[in-house]
Amino acid sequence: MTQVTIEIEQGHLPNTCQYTARTRRGDYLVQVAWPQFWNEDRVQPADDAPVSTIYLVDGNAYFFTAVDFTRRLESMNGTRTVVVGIGYPVTKFVFDPRRGSDLTAPSLDGAYAAVIGKDGKPMTGIDFGGASDFLDVIQTDIIPFVEGTLFPEAPLRTSRKALYGHSYGGLFTLNAIFTKPTHFDTFIAASPSIWFNDCSIVKGQEAQFRAREHPADPAPRLLITWGSGEQYLVQQPGESDEHFKKRERFAEPKKMKDNAVDMAARLEDCPSVRDVYTFEFEGEDHGSAAPVALQRGIMKFLLDKK
Repeated sequence: MTQVTIEIEQGHLPNTCQYTARTRRGDYLVQVAWPQFWNEDRVQPADDAPVSTIYLVDGNAYFFTAVDFTRRLESMNGTRTVVVGIGYPVTKFVFDPRRGSDLTAPSLDGAYAAVIGKDGKPMTGIDFGGASDFLDVIQTDIIPFVEGTLFPEAPLRTSRKALYGHSYGGLFTLNAIFTKPTHFDTFIAASPSIWFNDCSIVKGQEAQFRAREHPADPAPRLLITWGSGEQYLVQQPGESDEHFKKRERFAEPKKMKDNAVDMAARLEDCPSVRDVYTFEFEGEDHGSAAPVALQRGIMKFLLDKK
């Protein structure tokens, strides 16, 4: 039998690229995808179709999932989307410890309550409160490079933009809308960690946002999502009573649904928010709710343009 030599190549998605953004906060892996029918040089055909951009924090975890969702909509609904995932240089871990600082909202008094880990002990060696500075890095370093260098011929500067984050990333998204509401058209806060630092974002950034003398113009849209299994846990098949009670003790103080519902209600009549949407995903826990929220958020952003 004739031996055939097969060269194994690294798999990749067409019309994607990545680069390392070197910033004052350290290096970030920036992954970028553009519509599949554009050419590989990131040039938009002369069809004048509107192009939207969605930015994701924790890009290591969500970039390829978001690309899949946007390309399905591109095929079925004719949407045109650039996806930008902002994450960390690749290691054996999906979630980098730096996200503890990058994604958590700053405390107004500079103090932070202890964060309890799954082992029931306070987590140590993690900085907090860098969300506003990280957002500034995204605005001053990453977005200008994407719009001006990667896509100089596409109308990204004037197109609609969305921001997605989950968990601490959801808290980051809330901090972003409360402090820089005109930077994005749509803010998608998936399972946001409103509980962080004794809900200081409620008493600080949210309160200041609702008390603005001049409402945000244009006012953005906000989506807040969570899974039904985040606050009211369900014991899994084969899970011991001891392990289930341990998970309950870890989840109970976070009050994921209660905090999200209460915040949405407070923002319902806020003139600085165009619309507030809430979605509860039946049966999803904190981990599984993330991709469901990403899909729902992308669909809302791209298909509902009111």
